[in-house]
Amino acid sequence: MKFNLLTFSLFAGVTAFSVSCKKDDKIPEYAVPTTYSFDNVEYKESGARISMWVGYTGILGKSNVRQLSQDTVNNLWNNTGKSFTTETANTIPYTFDVLNNLTYNLAGKAADAALLKSYADSMVVVSKFYNTTGSRGVAGKIGTRIFNYTGVEFNQLVAKGLMGSLVLSNVSSLLDAAKSADNNTVVAGQGTAMQHNWDLAFGYIGIPKDYDSGKVYTNTTADRPLAVGGYFGERGKYIKSGGTVFEAFRKGRAAIGAKDYAVRDAAAATIKEFVEKTLAAGAYYYFGAAQTQNDLSAKFHGLSEGAGFIVGLKYRPSTSKLTEANYQILLGIAKSDFYALADDAANTKLKQAQSILTAAYGQLQP
Repeated sequence: MKFNLLTFSLFAGVTAFSVSCKKDDKIPEYAVPTTYSFDNVEYKESGARISMWVGYTGILGKSNVRQLSQDTVNNLWNNTGKSFTTETANTIPYTFDVLNNLTYNLAGKAADAALLKSYADSMVVVSKFYNTTGSRGVAGKIGTRIFNYTGVEFNQLVAKGLMGSLVLSNVSSLLDAAKSADNNTVVAGQGTAMQHNWDLAFGYIGIPKDYDSGKVYTNTTADRPLAVGGYFGERGKYIKSGGTVFEAFRKGRAAIGAKDYAVRDAAAATIKEFVEKTLAAGAYYYFGAAQTQNDLSAKFHGLSEGAGFIVGLKYRPSTSKLTEANYQILLGIAKSDFYALADDAANTKLKQAQSILTAAYGQLQP
């Protein structure tokens, strides 16, 4: 069944699409709003998990000033013991007091949860050495940051790894599930099952309903881009991932309402592609920056971020252009001893990683 797009006009807050079709197609003309504003939108579960990401990664980041509590890290992961506090889960969409009373958690929706949790547990172990000077073979602090004996900052593996394990993985599965979900029975406050799956996917992206890819958001703004959404404006800026993903979510949701499934499917493909490319762009940037940094603290911090994004790319969709063979090469580089990477003046492995990423995704940075 083919549809012809006849008009495209921008006016008074909506982008309108007129669709011409055969009499039995019954797809009406419909408008795409400029904000994520639709009837029966509900994504508290996914949105709350992104706020949990803020609190969890925030407490791991305190490892450079104190020894972390294993019980606290366990409780935050499972959302037990009312462990979210004002210290790390404040000025976000779902604050500590709200999170502590929800049944949702990170553990239940993170792919390879045991692996991601092991990185957090390693950060707890390394935090014991926050008063020790780190060096080759010795865990401790270099500059203001704390690393293990090979130069890894584990909280960065958790933060960036969850952008794949929690975000990309769930976004992909929810968008895929939407294709076969019911789109006729409306549940008050949630819409149809298809609409709800789409909305939950939007919640995992971590951007506000009125997201503006050109706006400079600050950490004092509660309704600001978080997790992957926060990196749209950083490492995803060159590839314009923020505006592209936001537009695709709005188009797809409007298309579902009109039962225009061709547009829905195209939007889903765009979303998955650009969320994945944002992770790739992050890895590319940090592996590049590390090649010219002489300060070991900055270098190892960036390498840890790049390695975390590589961990996240494990959860890429089946349509990914990154082959499994090349992913394993990237993962091997990410697992390298960072002191050995720093010793290589030619940056052989880091340049190899960048070449693999460019071959799969095209140019990712200026």
